[in-house]
Amino acid sequence: MSDTRTPEAIVRRFIDAFRESWPQDLDAALAPLADDAYYQIAVPAFAPVRGRDAIKAELELMRQSVTDQRHDMKAVAASGNTVFTERCDWSFRNGRWVPVPLVAVFELNDAGQITAWREYLDPGHVAKLHGMSMEAFRESLAA
Repeated sequence: MSDTRTPEAIVRRFIDAFRESWPQDLDAALAPLADDAYYQIAVPAFAPVRGRDAIKAELELMRQSVTDQRHDMKAVAASGNTVFTERCDWSFRNGRWVPVPLVAVFELNDAGQITAWREYLDPGHVAKLHGMSMEAFRESLAA
């Protein structure tokens, strides 16, 4: 039986909250984040969002343009308090599903809280799949 308190288990549960759709309760889904955690949606193209409340606000904005989403986990690896995930996220926008291949890196503190969440993906490719320019894509995430 695996320990449910390991960094890998914590990150897997965190991703599971978003696996099939947007969670109805973002506060519950984001509970594993430290209050001062940061999230960077596309390293290095987008600046990090700092603080659980700001991350929640960012996700709520994203939910307005990406009306649904889901995640397919491909691989997970952990080293100490750092967890690497390879996923294919899917975003539903303008009536169609678009694949978003990415790697995400999570850092956790010794209390088991996620302090950093960085996603590495090609936003230009994602914008193209959505039929948008990179600038329009960036604006849609901040709209």
